[in-house]
Amino acid sequence: MQIIVGINNLRFCLLIILQISGWTYAQNWNQITDFPGTQRDDGTSFVIGNTSYCGTGNLPWGVGTIDFYALDMSDDSWNQIASLPAGEERQYACGFSSATHGYIFGGYNAGNFFNDLWQYDPISNTWLEKTPLPDVGRSASAYFVIGDTAYFVCGKTATDYAINEVWAYNMTNDTWQQKNNFPFGNRWRSCGIASPTKGYLIFGKDETFVYPTALYEFDPLTNSWIQISNFPGIGRTHSKAVFYGGNIVLLSGYDSLNISYNDMWRYDLADNLWFQLNAIPAVERRAGMCFTNSVALYYTAGINSSNGKIKETWKNINPTEISENPEELFFDLFPNPANSKVNLTFNQVKNFEILSIIIYDLSGKEIFCESNPGNLKTLEIDVSEFESGTYLINILTTEFSTTKKLIVL
Repeated sequence: MQIIVGINNLRFCLLIILQISGWTYAQNWNQITDFPGTQRDDGTSFVIGNTSYCGTGNLPWGVGTIDFYALDMSDDSWNQIASLPAGEERQYACGFSSATHGYIFGGYNAGNFFNDLWQYDPISNTWLEKTPLPDVGRSASAYFVIGDTAYFVCGKTATDYAINEVWAYNMTNDTWQQKNNFPFGNRWRSCGIASPTKGYLIFGKDETFVYPTALYEFDPLTNSWIQISNFPGIGRTHSKAVFYGGNIVLLSGYDSLNISYNDMWRYDLADNLWFQLNAIPAVERRAGMCFTNSVALYYTAGINSSNGKIKETWKNINPTEISENPEELFFDLFPNPANSKVNLTFNQVKNFEILSIIIYDLSGKEIFCESNPGNLKTLEIDVSEFESGTYLINILTTEFSTTKKLIVL
């Protein structure tokens, strides 16, 4: 199990890994054929059936592009398709789809912020211009699709570093409608994700260069937003996210300390828990294209930590699968449930040092912390003042991090 080492104490605390003890993540990353176009970052993609369509982006010499490529996810083969019309080069566009068509909205190129919308027909391999956004152009908006409606949240315009507007585009009627503004501040380069009935937004950067970590949920029926969780690491931009098997899956990104990541995280919507998964192999990266056909997860292109644009394509066929690992059955709780005191017994199978013991409630609030306890065999914790409910006890060692649930009556 890989442990992330922070660059200072605050960062170290933020990067504690939340896992269920006794489980290790068994995702399997495999490198497949490189993205066939010129290496790039800030491209976009959309999925129709079992094919992902990837294009636009920022080329190595700093200009936008219009070319597109299709990845057949049944055999992982690439083919070039029709480009956007000449003159429509861009990066930071939004790519989304209905069951039959793909769409490209907005973006930026050479000082221009676009408000146009293009529809792709995979049968005729052609692009058709649709009704543009009835407002100023914007780039790097978060976006997600619920039913036949695409939602665009926040972004950047020619006059504002970050905005909080929300617009909805109905793909059936080719119409736009402005929704209530995002109520938690302006931001750009956030991640948008959708379940079948709700939308979600996380990360991004505001006009004061703050990188939020809160996860928000949007209800299209009430046109309202609520905060539902906090990411257990540091905030970032240029991340990617997908909805997979009832989970939000986040990958890579770039933080306020100019650090890039190749990590992957899963947020379980049912249990309101975060788990760190196996990172994308090789280099840290950001601003790639990420997509899924609900069977496998893909990540392609982007820019690495040395600011070099890349063409790698990686595939993960079990992005959220878990399996038992007896070596990580590291500590036991007794009694559990508890109402006064709980005893931790440590079953060390290696000579590693315990760096911290922290108890969180399910909102992520720290309730108890024991720093640098060293090599313990047992520890008794008084929980008599805890409110009844479920807690997480996280043990961070010099070799791994592991967590168990604690029930307090």
